[in-house]
Amino acid sequence: MATSDWWCSPPEIADSLEEFYEGPVGIDPCSNERSIIRAVVALTSGGLIAPWRTSWRTGYQNDPYSQAEAWTQKMLRELACGNVREHVRLSMFSTSAKWWADMCTKSKHNPRILALKRIAFLDPFADKAGQKRMSCRFEPALTYFGPRPERFTKVFAHLTRWTTWGRS
Repeated sequence: MATSDWWCSPPEIADSLEEFYEGPVGIDPCSNERSIIRAVVALTSGGLIAPWRTSWRTGYQNDPYSQAEAWTQKMLRELACGNVREHVRLSMFSTSAKWWADMCTKSKHNPRILALKRIAFLDPFADKAGQKRMSCRFEPALTYFGPRPERFTKVFAHLTRWTTWGRS
């Protein structure tokens, strides 16, 4: 078992993300050299510091779960300043955490939250060609910030247990 919390998103997320955005995502600020997420800009370091600007204004984030608070605050700043217009985040379903409350309430966007079935992440230390999987030890969620919540729900529906609109 890997000792890192940098887990690589599996093909069922990567393929759906590409379908949703109708091509590669604009920026993946939490990428790594073994990621299969297609992104115009894939930051393997510095994602908490660098601006998330691309002409595509779309983002995806599967951040290290031990740093959820810092990544949440960075995401909220990038959304607020308009560097990203649409953003999808894969995270733990952690409703008692402060970062979760901030994500759901401190954005002008009304996030769409999908409670996912357990997924098997790609092992970030395995050979990319082998795509060794690691079972998810927590309940995952996909959260979407942007103007197309219905399309988001439709594209990712095959991975869900249930959905919600977020705050009213």
